[in-house]
Amino acid sequence: MSDFPELPQLTELITQGRFSEAKQIAEKLPDIVQQENAFGMIYYYEGKLDDAVEHFKKALEIDPINSDVLFNYGKALFDKKDYKEAWRYLLRIHNKDWAVYDLLGDTQLVQGNIPMALYYYRKAAEISPLEEMKKKYLEYKKQYHQDVNIAILCLPGLDNFIHDIADILGEVYNVRLVVSANGNEIVQAYEWADIVWLEWANELAVEVTNKLEKKGKKIVCRLHGYESLRTDFLSKINWMKVDTLLFVAENVLNTALENCKHFSGVKKELVYNGLNLARYTYRKRKPGKRLVFAGHFNYKKNPMLAVQILKKLTEIDRAYTLEWAGSMQDERIYRYLNYILEKMGISSNFKFVGWKDNVDEYLEDKEIFLSTSIHEGYGVAILEAMAKGIKPVIHNFYIAEEFYPGHLIFNTVDEAVCMITSSEYDSEFYRRFVEDKASVDKQIREIDDIIKNL
Repeated sequence: MSDFPELPQLTELITQGRFSEAKQIAEKLPDIVQQENAFGMIYYYEGKLDDAVEHFKKALEIDPINSDVLFNYGKALFDKKDYKEAWRYLLRIHNKDWAVYDLLGDTQLVQGNIPMALYYYRKAAEISPLEEMKKKYLEYKKQYHQDVNIAILCLPGLDNFIHDIADILGEVYNVRLVVSANGNEIVQAYEWADIVWLEWANELAVEVTNKLEKKGKKIVCRLHGYESLRTDFLSKINWMKVDTLLFVAENVLNTALENCKHFSGVKKELVYNGLNLARYTYRKRKPGKRLVFAGHFNYKKNPMLAVQILKKLTEIDRAYTLEWAGSMQDERIYRYLNYILEKMGISSNFKFVGWKDNVDEYLEDKEIFLSTSIHEGYGVAILEAMAKGIKPVIHNFYIAEEFYPGHLIFNTVDEAVCMITSSEYDSEFYRRFVEDKASVDKQIREIDDIIKNL
């Protein structure tokens, strides 16, 4: 509750237990969000959690990203032992202070997700002025620490998906992330480790499993996508040394099984990639004409289809634009695109903007995420847009229907145009989908369970 002069008196009445008087003041508040939030606080302190939750919910229906209401709602849900929903709404707070991270840690601790709990407590301790918060973090870290050495080995340029995992697991285990092609560095980390994590089933996995003795170590290999088609890698990795093989999508697992019979005896686990949702600012959005795609510029991302869709859209309204953010990986396609855009008369409607480090900031003013890929593991960039509440329009890449709802998928140019120009837009659905299916919290819990069972 903030920004109204009655706050001090209202707060004092609540803390004194003078709830009837507090309600009289709350009824006079001119702002409906502040009024519902005030009633929620009154009922919370009265011990009437169900009533409190209903008032906070009404406030969020009007202002879904109000930080005060989100925190109060999250606290009430936590006290009702609805820990997942508390986590959901706390993560939607844009400017998180230490109290938010502390409560996020509590939501994970009570659910047994210890690495995530410690990660949130650490975030709280880093920004809190209170020694009690720092002490809480350090005491839990000492309590749950396991003297297990995990070396994560990855070749340079392929470490996009591993940093959060290494950082968060490091709250419980001794973790070294080695992003290197230097043989000495790799061997030193391997010798130190109790558990070796091979990030990607590629040439590094071939070298490690064939040239280094197992020496009782547990070896985990994570297979992302392209390796499932690389029979040269799959046939050369010594799968007898691999204890667990992780896949990031079911279609990747099935493709790998089709292309390699050598790991039939290896334990296989499916763990989808996860977004750190604390990094993505959510808000409710509306249909618009600013389209975006974020991803490498290459044949797999299929920019030629995106241009055909853009042309159709500009025939409806010249205000439609498409920005492409990503690294340039195919100069021939880029030359063709510039040529055909000019011939179509829509050069000014398409803009290649290069790689963006801060995806959350870059996507903030975009309204439609147009994915034209022909192949994805499942598409992290799509999930990033959905986490922000942006509508995705997804080309039916191989096995897209395995992961995404059918009403977000198109097969033809006309279907894509219809979806983009439609008034159907549901930011809450997009965000909730990512929260339920692809959070780093869920990913870490599953990985930690696998590590414990090695």
